[in-house]
Amino acid sequence: MSDAAAPLSGGLSIISELGMSIEYGDGVIRGHAEVQKHACAPGTDVIRTSVLATWADVVTGVIAAHTINPRIPLTLDLEVQLQQQVTAGTPIVAEAVAVKIGRTIMVCEARFRHAETGAPLADALGSFIASPNPDHVFEGGFPSVRAIATRLSEPFADRAACAVVDRGTAEVPHQPGNLNSSGGIQGGILALAAEEAAGSLHDGPKILASMNLRYLRPFTIGPARAVAEGDDRMAMVRVTDAGTGKLGAIVTTRSYGT
Repeated sequence: MSDAAAPLSGGLSIISELGMSIEYGDGVIRGHAEVQKHACAPGTDVIRTSVLATWADVVTGVIAAHTINPRIPLTLDLEVQLQQQVTAGTPIVAEAVAVKIGRTIMVCEARFRHAETGAPLADALGSFIASPNPDHVFEGGFPSVRAIATRLSEPFADRAACAVVDRGTAEVPHQPGNLNSSGGIQGGILALAAEEAAGSLHDGPKILASMNLRYLRPFTIGPARAVAEGDDRMAMVRVTDAGTGKLGAIVTTRSYGT
């Protein structure tokens, strides 16, 4: 499970460096960002799909956090579907709302569009529960939404120390900057590891048209080891906490042209 609201809860987070600012009003979370070159897939000027997944996790997670305040929301699953490839320099706005608030599960959606033309770019759906750990609460309540507008000084994978260790296998460490409010590896960082693992199954740049992430348990020790099976069209990635040996997430990816 991933703590989606981590970048807003205080402390240093690499997710903050992706450069999205957040505002809240009338039950809608709006995120604004310009695509950075360091947020693009290696060898391209196209944004990583894991970055869009990370932003979707954050904006939908803020809606969930407001709903169950002061408890910390955990992401159960997150799906991102791209409508077109998004290049460096593109101004983006993401709008997130709750579509179902149940007794145990909340479902939120986020829509990404070009901030100037209004053209649709991507859609996302996320479902959330409150952390079952009674100690997982925001002290003083969920913090007021504030800007997250810093920038990456190096490529996203390098900044997170995410590395391909073998064909189809990538690892990311449990280290400061990669963690969420509950002390586990943040969901966007796990998405990055899965993307890297799937991409290493073939030679040359490949842009993912969709990602579907199911979070099973927190990554408390690490490193998170993502192992992909498939081809250059579609892959299934199993992400395990190498420190505990337990499966923590399952991710399916599909590339453009399939």
